[in-house]
Amino acid sequence: MRKINTKITCYNSIDLMINVDKAKKLLMNFAPRAKEHEYINLDRASDRVLAQTIRSQIDLPTHDNSAVDGYAFNFENFLKFKKLKIIGESLPGKPFLQSLKSGQAIKIYTGALILNKRSYKHPINTVVMKEEISEKENTIKIKSKVEIGQNIRRKGEDIVKKQIIFKRGTKLRAVDLGYLSSVGIKKIKVFKKLKIGIFSSGNEINLSKKKKKYMIFDSNKISLITLFRKIGCEPSDCGVIKDNYKITKVKIEKMSKKFDILVTSGGISSSDTDVIKKVIKEVGKIKFSKISLKPGRPFTFALVNNKPFLGLPGNPVAVIVIFLYFLVDFVNKIYGIKNSHLKYFKVKSNFNFTKKKNRRELLRGYLLKRNDILFVERYHTEGSGILSSIANSDGLVELKDSEQIIKKGSLLNFYSFESLLK
Repeated sequence: MRKINTKITCYNSIDLMINVDKAKKLLMNFAPRAKEHEYINLDRASDRVLAQTIRSQIDLPTHDNSAVDGYAFNFENFLKFKKLKIIGESLPGKPFLQSLKSGQAIKIYTGALILNKRSYKHPINTVVMKEEISEKENTIKIKSKVEIGQNIRRKGEDIVKKQIIFKRGTKLRAVDLGYLSSVGIKKIKVFKKLKIGIFSSGNEINLSKKKKKYMIFDSNKISLITLFRKIGCEPSDCGVIKDNYKITKVKIEKMSKKFDILVTSGGISSSDTDVIKKVIKEVGKIKFSKISLKPGRPFTFALVNNKPFLGLPGNPVAVIVIFLYFLVDFVNKIYGIKNSHLKYFKVKSNFNFTKKKNRRELLRGYLLKRNDILFVERYHTEGSGILSSIANSDGLVELKDSEQIIKKGSLLNFYSFESLLK
């Protein structure tokens, strides 16, 4: 079984409600660090986290080359003759290898190398675009102003040999792979994907079973599996934990040895049928179990066999909110991703709202424009079980603990769903 390196001291169980900022701090402080790595081909590296710092082994460009299609020549020759004779051409992968003589030029294409030896008396040092010349009988005359060195990409202009390209802890984007490929990198060292064991609780059924009267489909499982995959993890469906203490205890202890992180949805409140929290109190060490957040108050963070246990609410909206607002950064911290933080921007409120003081609230909202000014409107229904409030929104509107009355025009923090998952 793969283990995560942890250096975590013991602590007492906490059942009191804590504020959001303290909960975030505890999560980050007790996040273990991923250690195991693997080598993968570059074409599989999108959204993976580097376990090494990568330096270029070459200069890029490797030689001077042309930035445009046009004509290349020696600038001093141009000043002397004004008209230059074409004696050859240079193409990408097939450079012009001879030296120029007095009054000569070559045709050149974008990306074609410019190879100048020290012995060359008339080295190529200027390129003009083909639109800026007139050509007649294999001789060119330049119509525009010319400056020495123009339209030449210099050796090492983009990357110099031994330069750091990406640091350890960088999450690679699809657009980064071409950069790595350009310096000849084929395989990279990345952290192995975190193995996430996900349980549902209670009597929910999955979509493969036929629904009978009064039964509830499990929507949380597919949301969590998809979201964990999106942030570079390897989630597994561990089934449903029934409301039975002995069975729950056996499952949690067994699976905590198999997975890097255990996640449950539901079963962590104080109701008589919710046994997960009772089990965690016995077999684990609870750091917090209630946070001052709407939606998402019943959220438990604990250690079981030195592995993180995340007990999420049962309400589907609260599950998604907790994941986006807490777990993305938590996983990024485990992977060692640098400068990871929730991304938001300021936007004007298009609604009036009154909330409870000393509680963080995350409303679902959608963006709209009026007179070229961006506003956010809250979704009309805020219940924790109303999944349409997620499906029909653009992101989360943050109402801070100290705020009570929100008026139209107030500047609020807005977290778009897309930016939170990058």
